[in-house]
Amino acid sequence: MTNLLTNTGITDIEWIRSTVDEARSDPVGMWRIVRAGREHFALVNGELEDFVHRFVTEMIKAGAAPVVGDKTAAFGWSPVLKYGDDPASAADALVREWLDSNADPGVDGVWFAFPAVWK
Repeated sequence: MTNLLTNTGITDIEWIRSTVDEARSDPVGMWRIVRAGREHFALVNGELEDFVHRFVTEMIKAGAAPVVGDKTAAFGWSPVLKYGDDPASAADALVREWLDSNADPGVDGVWFAFPAVWK
């Protein structure tokens, strides 16, 4: 990982760790990850893509899963299985999907949550 700093002095490593911890009780949207990289760390293009990829990889390594809102699910979230279990491959697919859309992720897109939140 790198040592990027926000305007408040938080490193990218600290931000990723605290956000992974947050996802243990509250889903974290892909939209928020992209926005944080762009607005808090002033990243663009390849640096932003790398930040998002590293974040997604760390989130999945920690045990979170990509989920989407689902009103029919018991807790309102359903896992998205198409990304698989391998953190790097899932991150590759999610970043590619984001870039191919030519738009930033929205609140109706993919989020990350630990099983305790959605099971």
